[in-house]
Amino acid sequence: RPPGGIVVDIGTRVEMFIDRHLIHEMSGCCLKINQPVRMEKVMVFDRPWESDTSGYITVINDNGLIRMYYRGITESPDGVSGAVTCCACSRDGITFERPASGLFEFNGSRDNNIILKGVPEAHNFTPFLDSNPLAHPSMRYKAVGGHEHTGANKGRLFGLYSDDGIMWHRFSDEPLMTDGMFDSQNVAFFDNNTGMYRCYARYFENSGLENPAPYKGIRAIKSFVSLDFIHWTEAGNNLYDVPATEEFYTNATLCCPGAGHHYLSFPKRFMPGRNRDFFTGADGVSDAVFMSSRDGMHWDRTFMEAWVRPGLDRKNWVNRNNMPALGIIDTGENEFSMYISENYRTPTSGIRRLSIRKFGFASVHAGSETGYVVTKPLVFGDHPLQINYSTSAAGHIKALIIGPDGSILDESGIIYGDEIFEEVVFNKPAGFYKGRELSLRFELRDADLYAIRFGEV
Repeated sequence: RPPGGIVVDIGTRVEMFIDRHLIHEMSGCCLKINQPVRMEKVMVFDRPWESDTSGYITVINDNGLIRMYYRGITESPDGVSGAVTCCACSRDGITFERPASGLFEFNGSRDNNIILKGVPEAHNFTPFLDSNPLAHPSMRYKAVGGHEHTGANKGRLFGLYSDDGIMWHRFSDEPLMTDGMFDSQNVAFFDNNTGMYRCYARYFENSGLENPAPYKGIRAIKSFVSLDFIHWTEAGNNLYDVPATEEFYTNATLCCPGAGHHYLSFPKRFMPGRNRDFFTGADGVSDAVFMSSRDGMHWDRTFMEAWVRPGLDRKNWVNRNNMPALGIIDTGENEFSMYISENYRTPTSGIRRLSIRKFGFASVHAGSETGYVVTKPLVFGDHPLQINYSTSAAGHIKALIIGPDGSILDESGIIYGDEIFEEVVFNKPAGFYKGRELSLRFELRDADLYAIRFGEV
């Protein structure tokens, strides 16, 4: 039947099939989450200033130097400023070194990679490289950290800045925000889509509880916005398209590199009532999930299943494991790298790299029988259609251009292979349909369609 609905002008953007935003109709296909591949273990927390509870990892690529920030040893109870923050570095995202910062003594020596010590921010320090074109060079790095319990489900979140990512300074002794618990990895970044800063933070959903005590309720995510990083307006709790309530221990929210209009989040999902801990006996198991948004507030839960399972390693079933690090690193022509904690609270606690197909977090998938997906009307321009796809040796994809009345205006030949982006060749040249609002129909068999774009080859 003829495609309908709102016309979507994607310009030259990469549009991933992680939701139904572009989809008008689908039959014989499904949207499928694609689990990442566990790769090398890039870090074991075995230095004296680290511990088996090191965590809250952030990974940043600064002009080819990849910095990994993480909490080191915690010498005082949770909520007291007894933690340290460390920084490791890499050029390839695989081999990380701990360059000595020389800033703080630990056991009488400054030969360590500690960059913060003895402040509440060190508990959950989370930095970002500021993409705001108006940001002053001395503040090109910014960060949030701290929680300091001050009342029923309330804490204090501080702001910091740095010119080099190593030497950090507080904006003020006054916190940036107080309306939240913040006892997790709170995330801030400059949102180029809106020209504002965003912060996604931990709070406890306790609207059904009478006289809620601290740490009671369901761990959840709320967000704030700011024009200057100093004055924040509460934007509200995350909103979801499903009624199910799950505990999100962390959120790891960001805009996708190379497709910044896609907001992605990788929460660590916490199941406090389960226990499969063969080592410490602590309650609670965790995995990682994936969700996406088009505006940063309304979140799509098309994929309710796990993005990363604990797996065969029994140490990953220990309480509070499988925490995705914040950050997506471009580590090759075909690959994104992310990182995840493992073996928490055991002697081999550390970080493992995850390999992800570039723009391949999810896909339109068809099995051995042919299916199809039809997009909403798209505005055609000058550039050729490119697809990010994979087929089996026997599978294929075929693309058709569909008019407003449902007629076939053009079609490609049979496409098979495995490419991050490959031009689709139609009978008419690129630009022939410029300015027209037409739909694309993809026929698939034993194939995955990850993303599309109208772009240069």
